[in-house]
Amino acid sequence: MNVFPIPDTLADKYKGGGHALAAVTGGKIVGLVYLRDALPDYDDGEGIARLASTIDDDRLGSTVRELHALGDLHVGMCSCWEFVEL
Repeated sequence: MNVFPIPDTLADKYKGGGHALAAVTGGKIVGLVYLRDALPDYDDGEGIARLASTIDDDRLGSTVRELHALGDLHVGMCSCWEFVEL
């Protein structure tokens, strides 16, 4: 399990605990999008099963492409100014 600190440069993107997608380059997060922002009907409280089924959601296409252009794409959760890859 990889744990990445969320840098100060992304302070405006950090919104506390929740499932997210992150772009990582050189071992550092360079992009971050919460699933609840990309998919308004997404509920973090539904757990890992919901996360797994959401990754294939076509509505994430543009978000995934945007993040992938910045670096390697990771799926995980944010908490305490860290991103934990799941």
